[in-house]
Amino acid sequence: MTVTSAETVAETRAEATQALISAGRTLFTQLGYRQTDFTDLAEAAGLEEEFARGLLPDKAAVFDALIERTVKVAGILRPAVTEGVDEDLPLRLARTYLALWEPNEEDSPMVELYRVALSDKDASAILRERISKTLNGQVDQELPSPDAELRTALFGAQLGGVAFVRHLLRVDAVAAADLETVIRAIAPGLRQTMLEPVR
Repeated sequence: MTVTSAETVAETRAEATQALISAGRTLFTQLGYRQTDFTDLAEAAGLEEEFARGLLPDKAAVFDALIERTVKVAGILRPAVTEGVDEDLPLRLARTYLALWEPNEEDSPMVELYRVALSDKDASAILRERISKTLNGQVDQELPSPDAELRTALFGAQLGGVAFVRHLLRVDAVAAADLETVIRAIAPGLRQTMLEPVR
């Protein structure tokens, strides 16, 4: 009888989970979220379906894990926030977020992720919840004033709009501009939204 250590089992499960997430990136991009079922994901990952469900129970969990792997949500904004709430905070956050979309490649993970989300309401809901609870939550809890949650959400909407126009719609002037040029151009609006309470 072969004795398998706990460490080996953990490594096997971690590798299988990554294979399942990679299969999600491929199939969600090629087929769309709605057209992909869990059986397809398990098969593409080379896993028995029952074992795969023990790792990630359904395709919603696979997509959520794909979001986490793509943007490393849990800690992506924390370094920018821990430097303090000052007039440079909006720019630090903008650089951190918009850098996730660079370089401007057609098949970049962020572009693929948002295309999947925008094509299906269930996928959009998963992405929206992850952003509102985790990304925004890392920032609005640091801001004074009762309207911090609203200002953080509007700040995120501005950055999302820039990313959408630059990388998905690829509007020439915005797509061709250097990232720092874009950030300097939108800096006044970002500062006002994040740092000035709504009146």
